[in-house]
Amino acid sequence: MPVYEYRCGACGREFEQYLATAVAPVACPACASPDVKRKLSVVAVRSSGATAAGAPAGGGCCGGGCGCH
Repeated sequence: MPVYEYRCGACGREFEQYLATAVAPVACPACASPDVKRKLSVVAVRSSGATAAGAPAGGGCCGGGCGCH
């Protein structure tokens, strides 16, 4: 289930909410106000540097993608 970040327009509190969909109604947990705005969230993805097939990441000969290095 995705996590959405919100800021309350009434009290200014920022909070996170687990929701099945982004259109579910949300109220501030501090003041119960429905005047909340969804914040832009940043997603971090960690990579091991290899593709799904296990080959080194990179492109072309200079990146080692062709196996010549």
